[in-house]
Amino acid sequence: MQAFAEQYLVPAQLVLAMLGMGATLRVEDFAQVARHPTGVLLGLTLQLVMVPLLGVALTLAFGLTPGFAVGMLLIASVPGGAISNLLTFLGKGNVPLSIAVTVVSTFGCALTAPIVLRLFASEFLPADFALPIGRLAVEIAAYLIAPLLVGMVIQRVWPKHAQAVCDWSVRLSILAIVLIAGSSLGTGRIKPFDYGIVPPLAVITYATIHAYATPHLLRAIGRTDPDQIALAVEVTVRNSSIALLLVGRFFPGAPEQAQVLYVCLLYAGVATPIVLPLLYLHRRGFSPALGRARRPS
Repeated sequence: MQAFAEQYLVPAQLVLAMLGMGATLRVEDFAQVARHPTGVLLGLTLQLVMVPLLGVALTLAFGLTPGFAVGMLLIASVPGGAISNLLTFLGKGNVPLSIAVTVVSTFGCALTAPIVLRLFASEFLPADFALPIGRLAVEIAAYLIAPLLVGMVIQRVWPKHAQAVCDWSVRLSILAIVLIAGSSLGTGRIKPFDYGIVPPLAVITYATIHAYATPHLLRAIGRTDPDQIALAVEVTVRNSSIALLLVGRFFPGAPEQAQVLYVCLLYAGVATPIVLPLLYLHRRGFSPALGRARRPS
C-alpha cells in the first residue's frame, strides 16, 4: 500500500490540488504578484536564509547526534512542498503568492542546499552530493504548472463549470492526502519515541516556530493576513519527498541512516497538523498573528 501511495496517490493528489486551485485563478492574479515582487522576495529569503539558520540553531540547542542533526539539516535545506499551496487555498491565504514562492524557492534551494549541508555536515556528505534538479523541474512542470494552467483555462473558457471542477478536485485531493497518511501510519515506520523525547521535541519545535513565529515577523513588516498564511505555510510544510529521496545518500549501511529517515518522516507527519490551527483561525476571521487584529488584503 505504501508503494502504491508513493507511486500513484502522491502525484494524483498534487495534480488534483493544482487543477482545483487553477479553476479559481486568473492570469491577472499572477500578474499582480509579478507587479509587486516583494512577497516573493520575502518568501525566498525566509526559505533560503531563515529556515536553514533555524535548523542549525535547533540542532545545536538540542545537542542532536549526527544522524538526527543531518536529518534536521536535510529538512532545512529542501524547498517547501507543493501541498503548501493546497493548505494555503484551504486557509484562504494568498494562493498566487504561495505558488510563486514554491516555484522560485525550489530552484533556489537546489543551489543553496548543497552549500548549507557542506558548511554544517560536510563530514557526512558524499563528494558528488547535489539536489536532483532535473527531477525537481519535471515535478514542477507535470504536477504544478500543467494542471494549474488547465484549471485556469477551464475558469476562462467554461466559467460556469469552474467552481464544480474546483470543489471536486479539492475534495478528491484531500481524500488522497488521508489515504497517503493512512498508508504511512500503517507501515509502522513512524514511531515517535523510538529514540527518546529529544529528537521528536526538536522536530516539533522546528515546525512550530516556523508556523507561529513567521506571521508575527511578517506582520511587523506590514504584510497582510493572506500573505502571512501563504508564507507561514510555505516555510513550515517542506518537500519531504525530496528529503526522503536523499536519505540514502547519508550513512549508507550505518545505524545513523535510520535516524536521518526518522527525522524526515516525523517532520512530514507533524508539519501539516501544526499549521491547521492557523488555517482554521484565518478562515474564522482571526489574524494568523495570534492576539493581533485582522489585517486583510
